Amino acid sequence: MAKNSEIQLQLILMSIGYSLNFAMGISGSVFEPESFWQMTCWQVGDASAIMASILASRYIGTKGLHIVPSGFTLFGIAYGVSFASSAFNAINEEKMATIILPLLPALLLISIGKFFPLWVRIASAITCVPFFFIYSNVINGTYAFNNISNTLAYSGIQLLGIVWSVYIWLDYKSSQRP
Repeated sequence: MAKNSEIQLQLILMSIGYSLNFAMGISGSVFEPESFWQMTCWQVGDASAIMASILASRYIGTKGLHIVPSGFTLFGIAYGVSFASSAFNAINEEKMATIILPLLPALLLISIGKFFPLWVRIASAITCVPFFFIYSNVINGTYAFNNISNTLAYSGIQLLGIVWSVYIWLDYKSSQRP
């Protein structure tokens, strides 16, 4: 088992990653659509979420669980799809829409495991819904950057990262009690 200080560092980095993802998502939204600064913010956020997801997977895996950590690994892959869909000045909408393909099973794996409270597991599963609208809009050629489904989808998974971080920290703190 890893030393306590290493686990704490792991959880700090995970929390920073999910917090940076959330902050960069908001920050990117204030810039001109598909500008260099917006895309850079969003890419930093995606990269941070990839890191945080792998760290969350590793921590929960040390608890003897397998389904939830697998979900976090797949969640990191979904963020990789999001990262790969953006260049320095544009989003490839067709690639971006395919985030739903790894995201759906990732969130379902996270939500069926018993690591998080029921309300967090339900929220995790529901977060997939706006991504279906994005996917449908791209497939049907009706995608628009300012569609509410975009805001709900990405802010939903970014907020989930913060919520997951809190509960992972709570789990760590409870395991440290004598």
